[in-house]
Formats: sequence, C-alpha cells, structure tokens
Amino acid sequence: MFEKTIRYLVFCFFIALTLMSYAQNSTSNGKYHNVKEVQQTLKELQQKNAGNTRVHTIATSPGGEPVTVLEIGSNQTGVPAIFVGANFEGNIPISTEGALRLAKMLIDSVSYTSALKWYIMPNPNPDAAKGFFAGVKYSRTINDFEINNDADEAVNEDGYDDLNGDGYITQMRLKSLDGTHIVSKNDPRIMVRADAGKGERGEYKIYSEGIDNDGDGLFNEDGEGGINVGIAFPHLFPANNKEAGLYPGQTPEVYGILRFIFERPEIAMVYTLGSSNFCLVPPKGGRKGEANLDRIKLPGRYARMLNADENQTYTMDEVIEMVKEVVPPGMEVTPSLVAGMLGLGAVVNPQEDDLKFYSKFSEEYKEYLKAKNFSIENLDPEPAKDGSFELWAYYHLGVPSFSMNLFSVPKVKEEKSEEDNSLSLEEVEKMEAEAFVAMGEEKIATFLKANNAPDRFTAKGIIEMMESGKLSPKQMAGMMKNMPKQEKEGEPSEKEKALLAWSEKEWDGKGFVEWQKFQHSDLGEVEIGGFVPYLESTPKPELVDSLLAVQLPWLLHLTKKMPEISFTKEELTELGSGVYKLELFIENNGTLSYPIAMGQRNSQPAPVVVVLEGDFEILEGTARTSVGSIGGNQVRKLTWLVKAGKRAVISAKLESAVFGEKVKQIKIGG
Repeated sequence: MFEKTIRYLVFCFFIALTLMSYAQNSTSNGKYHNVKEVQQTLKELQQKNAGNTRVHTIATSPGGEPVTVLEIGSNQTGVPAIFVGANFEGNIPISTEGALRLAKMLIDSVSYTSALKWYIMPNPNPDAAKGFFAGVKYSRTINDFEINNDADEAVNEDGYDDLNGDGYITQMRLKSLDGTHIVSKNDPRIMVRADAGKGERGEYKIYSEGIDNDGDGLFNEDGEGGINVGIAFPHLFPANNKEAGLYPGQTPEVYGILRFIFERPEIAMVYTLGSSNFCLVPPKGGRKGEANLDRIKLPGRYARMLNADENQTYTMDEVIEMVKEVVPPGMEVTPSLVAGMLGLGAVVNPQEDDLKFYSKFSEEYKEYLKAKNFSIENLDPEPAKDGSFELWAYYHLGVPSFSMNLFSVPKVKEEKSEEDNSLSLEEVEKMEAEAFVAMGEEKIATFLKANNAPDRFTAKGIIEMMESGKLSPKQMAGMMKNMPKQEKEGEPSEKEKALLAWSEKEWDGKGFVEWQKFQHSDLGEVEIGGFVPYLESTPKPELVDSLLAVQLPWLLHLTKKMPEISFTKEELTELGSGVYKLELFIENNGTLSYPIAMGQRNSQPAPVVVVLEGDFEILEGTARTSVGSIGGNQVRKLTWLVKAGKRAVISAKLESAVFGEKVKQIKIGG
C-alpha cells in the first residue's frame, strides 16, 4: 500500500511539472500541424535525442506521403513496449496533436521510458489528413488509393463541388413530391426524415453538395480516393464497405502497420487516439458471432464430459446448465465462457474478465477528470468501428487496448419541467430493488419516459422482474445507458442541438451554413446549407493545449498497471539419493494479468517460459516450461524433480518476448 501511494505521488508530481512545461512551451503554436509539419516535428524530436530515439518509415501512402513511427527508448532491449496510433481515419487532427505532445512528454521525462519502450505513430492516414488543410473542406477519411466506385471507365471523375464558394462541402436540399425529409418543426435549420406512420409526407430530397460531373444521373458517387485506413484492419473487416478495400491490408499503410507490429512481439499495450474512448466507456459486447448459439453441437470430448449426446444440438442455455454441473461450486458460467471453451467461431465480444479491468479503470479515469474539474458532460464517443485498429489490437494481439477521444462537443443542458422532475439513471443505479419498486407504477413509468426508455421497458414489467430478483436497478440503469438514446419526437437530436449550441458559442454561428438558394445546373433551384466539416471533431487551436494537458497524463498512469513478471523465490528440497524437488515462484507485481483474458483465449502474446540449464537430470517436468497465466499481484509456482551432484548449479532463465530475460543461479547443496 505504501509503495502504491509513493507511485501515485510521483505520478501527480510529474503531471504538475508537465502542465508547467506545456504552459510555457506549446508545440501547437496556435495551429494544427499539417502533414509536412508532422514529419518535420518527428525529425526534430529524433535529432535532438538521437541516442534514444529512431524514426521508422513503415509505408508510403498511395498519395506519396511517408507513414512514420517514432521509437522512444531505442537503446533499450528486453523491456515491454507500448504502441500509440492516432488519427487513423484522418479526420480528427487533435489526435495527431495528442500523439506529438505525448512524444515530447516522454522525451522530456525518464519516468516512463527508463524501463519501457514507446512506438508513436501520429499520422497513419496522411492522404486523408490533408483534407483538413485543403482550400475546400469535407470530412475526408479516404486515402489516394484509386478505386472506381461507380464501375465506369473513369476514376475520381465525380467528386464534391463547392458550389457556393464558401470553402465547405455541406448539403443540398431540393423540394420534391417524392422527397424523404421535412424541415424540423422545432428548428428550421434541421432536416428530419419524414415518418409515414405519423402521416408525414416528405418534402425534400437531400444531396451532398456537388453536380453530376460525369453525366450518369448520380451526384458525387466517384470522388477522390480511396481506402479508409481506420476501418481496414482484419478484425470484423467490413467487406461490404467499399472504403475498407477488398481485403485487410490492401492499402500499404495498413499492411505496413500490421508488419511493423508483428515484427515487435515486445508490444504489450496499445493506445489509440481517435473517435472511440475505451478509457471513458469500456468496449461494448452484444455482437452476434458466427456461431448459431441456438443449435450448438458439442465436440465428442465435451459431450462425454457433460454427459450429453454429441449427435444432438443444444441451446446456449442448455449447455450452460450442463457446464454448471461440472465446474466448482460458485463459479459463474457465462455464454462467453462456454463460447470460449467450445471455440464457437471468431470472438466478437470482450472477455468478461477483461471488462472488469476496463470498467475499473474507467471509473478511476472519471474520478481523475473530476479532480481536474474536467467536464465529461459531452456527446458520447463513437463506438469502435468494425475493422478499426483498436479492436484489432485487442482481439488479435490479445493485449490491453485503450482508446481516447480528446475532444467531444458539450451536451446542451436542458431545464427540467416539473413533470420531467424524475430520478436520473445515476440516482436509480444506487437504489435497492425494494426502494425502486416502492415508488409505484406511476412514478416508475414517469422515470422510464423521462429517460427515453425503449417501449418494451414498461413499469409493470420492470416491477415484476425486480420483485422476482431477475433484475436490479443497477442492471436496468446500465442497460439503458448502453442503449442508443431515443430522440424525442419532432425535435432535433441531442447531437444536432449540441452542435448548434457549440457553433453559436465557439464559432459565432459559423459552424452551420444557413440554407441559401442556388440555381443548380442539373437540379434547378436548390438550397445549400448544413453543418460545416470538422465541427464535431476539431476544437479551435487555442483550446488544444488545455485538452491535452489534462487527458494525456492518464495514458502515462495506465502504464503503471502493466504486468511485471519476475522471479521472487526458489526452494530446493533434498529427497535423498541425489534427488531434489525444485520449486520456483514467479510473481506478477503489476495490476493487469499476463496475458489478459483475450490473450489467453487466442494464445497471443507469446507466453513467459522458464528454461532450466546445467549439469543435472530432470526426472519430472520439462526443461522449457510455460508459466501460463499470472493474475495481477499474484504468484505462480512451478515444480520439478531433478537429480544432480552436490556441487551442481542450475541456471533458471525466465524467457519472454515482452519482458526480456532474467536469470537465477541455484546452487545444489547451498
């Protein structure tokens, strides 16, 4: 406990020094770094610290731009490494700034580099990143890889056009009898889809701003590029999305990243700066996997173990009940455990043991931000996308993968009317079931309506489930938090309200282009308007320093959670006739297990192995023995029977691609 307190105080002291340093020496200089400036910054950082850094060019983008990684701690061997990637989709420039700032923080301090190596990649999608600095802006996410999206004889011949000359690609609305949208009754700037079920008739068609350049009757269907690097990784690769390419790694940036990481098995943790935020919101499950969980066929050895018929099929619930009969009392049997045990297709949901540390660290992060007076009452971060880097790192590499969204637009605080003055989800989360049920059906119905609960959440049904013990207030509130928020009828969405308010507050209303009439060459009279690109993801440059100074140190704090594997003790017991029992104790002084549950599930990263060498004979055990999984702050004991002379020396080597080698000499007879 004392050691942990000291570590925390050192961490706080380092943060204080960091904040002072960046108040005096900002790297942003009042603007965002363009693609060329990013490369120049990496070069300057490396040249000033040549003995401990190295720049790797791992790919060249289709547009001819280098994709580079800054290695910090290049003079170290046998230590774990952290890989940091930022702005994979190219449309979140603050994440590139975060990577550059983190690199400088690390170079300026030995606290987080003395026994740790870092690989920092600030711009994996440079072709798309150029879009933010272009004369005409749209939220570009694709590189310059040539793809013929409309399958004609030309490439990139029908892209966006800035028709009103304001420097932004927004939207066009065209009055049409067969339209799909209507003007919101609450805000004339917002277009909403007409709901025929409510008797609404569409009045407008919505297009992106542009003309039919190739005369095929379509608008902007074959613009510049390309492949979106941020959704082109192997896990849950979105094959039906043209912007992902034909296969993972088709574009050189992704292939280069995959190869670079696979060639460095010492990478034990991954950080992603972008649109998702696993630091704040743990990765979500609930995906439907490849296996049919209603018709599970048990392999022969499991069928025999569970006294089941291998020729029949079973539901997941039936298999769970079988497994409960053979596991130790009190052990929780979950669908995830069963799917892992039976190997039911690709893993698509986080392992439950991993969700425990994600949830724990998330709560700690919220407390950290609260102590810094940093508001998290912002629009929710995006879920990680299929084919994203952060999902691939967790599911394929089997290492802790943390993502961070460095900026989100603040939510609009709405005044509650008396009729809406019901309990919040946070308040209900802390209640006991008995107290919640005692509120009565009317008040519970009001609570559900005020919090936009799905229609299937009825007051009567909730009461019955809580009285039967099938549901608790905490579980219900958790489910409601994780569900997509239902928007109130006829009103702009929560996101639209927030963006409009942010536009007024920070951009003097210039974050939204007011609808203006325009005579279109193909469509006739249209109106052009809508939210400007990058409004949602990119704050003004003068806000960047304060955002990074508070949030980035948390990534440094997470490094203190990493596993630390080492020998802790050995015991040698003489059994007679030159035979000895050798017991080696290996400890994990870190918070996280090694490997984490996902790493155990797919046997990656490489295991820690104990190798015995010397002039002796092994009677029981093997010369190379895998240590297996070691939980955080836990010890694992390995045992051998050996036959050796009185003066023999056993060399025990702890061998790991992540933690390097540690050697212990054990003398027979003392």
